[in-house]
Amino acid sequence: MAKTETQVAIRVTYEFKERLEKRAQKEKQPVSNLIRRTMEEYLDAKEKEES
Repeated sequence: MAKTETQVAIRVTYEFKERLEKRAQKEKQPVSNLIRRTMEEYLDAKEKEES
């Protein structure tokens, strides 16, 4: 079975990580889902601007 996902590593400050964790907890979702959703929305908006 082929993998459908891959990992991307980024470095953030401790403060930024804490902010991500707090937001993810408020939204009852994993940090990775919060980041993925946010980046998808950003990319969708940029791609729409370019169309």
